[in-house]
Amino acid sequence: MRASGVMGDMMHDVVIVGAGPAGCTAGIFSVRRNLKALVISDPAELSQAEEATMVDDWPGEAGIKGVELVKKFREHARKLGVEFSDGKVTEIRKSRKGFDVMAEKTKHQGKAVILATGAKHRKGMVKGEEEFAGKGISYCATCDGPLFRGKKVMVLGGGDSAVAYALLLEQIGADTTLVHRRDELRAAEAIQNKILKSRVKILWDTVCLEIKGDRTVKSAVLMNKKTQKQEEVPVDGVFVALGTTPTSEVAKKLGVKLDEGGYIIVDKMQKTNVPGLFAAGDCCNNPSKKIVTSAGDGAIAAESAYNYLKS
Repeated sequence: MRASGVMGDMMHDVVIVGAGPAGCTAGIFSVRRNLKALVISDPAELSQAEEATMVDDWPGEAGIKGVELVKKFREHARKLGVEFSDGKVTEIRKSRKGFDVMAEKTKHQGKAVILATGAKHRKGMVKGEEEFAGKGISYCATCDGPLFRGKKVMVLGGGDSAVAYALLLEQIGADTTLVHRRDELRAAEAIQNKILKSRVKILWDTVCLEIKGDRTVKSAVLMNKKTQKQEEVPVDGVFVALGTTPTSEVAKKLGVKLDEGGYIIVDKMQKTNVPGLFAAGDCCNNPSKKIVTSAGDGAIAAESAYNYLKS
């Protein structure tokens, strides 16, 4: 099923949007089925896997940095013949031969498409958040943590990401406080045990009402939900780790069905309601959001695309 032509004009068997674990794996399994596969990704958008400080649940790679693991995925895919193109995909249109995938400066054609667009970090919706974004407020401890060595930082959240961020910041050498609105963490038990044994301070039943400063963050206004007591505390940085929202805008424009949370609805073979369009990874309504399950989704989506093209 391989075709020839010029990048941007040629017809690919499969165009994959997203170069994280799901997208790279979809590319690998596509070329193994002798499909001509193209992966398009926005270089300005890191996958969530790349932002992971340490991945210890990928079989055979205990204790690897997320960015290094994803680099290995991409190197593996390129070695097998997967093509890559940089660009933010803005629209996907049905065409007579399949799909037109519109990026910022290029247009690509695919007989089938696999969406592996992942998810984005959820905003805290705190007063001052937009004003100080990038000026002391961050959504990526892996990227910005070293800037706060020896400084006072606060992490908002209580799930896996929040706890991992707090542990990383503490290891970097920041004076770290975890602020959680409940009286127990939502993170996995193993990582909970780590933070409870660490020097990270935890403020239970507490929410952040406002972030203040001048040119950069200087303080945060906190409120205890049980006592309603408010307190303004000095802080140099605030890391928001409140979960994610799926990147599914392009799918919605095409008429792909989404659930109430905006996740792409797929069946067990990663098929959407649009024939020839498949989805994999964190953008889908699959219950597990892990690197290993995202990769599995990508493999299944590639197999489904192959069967679709074959039929």
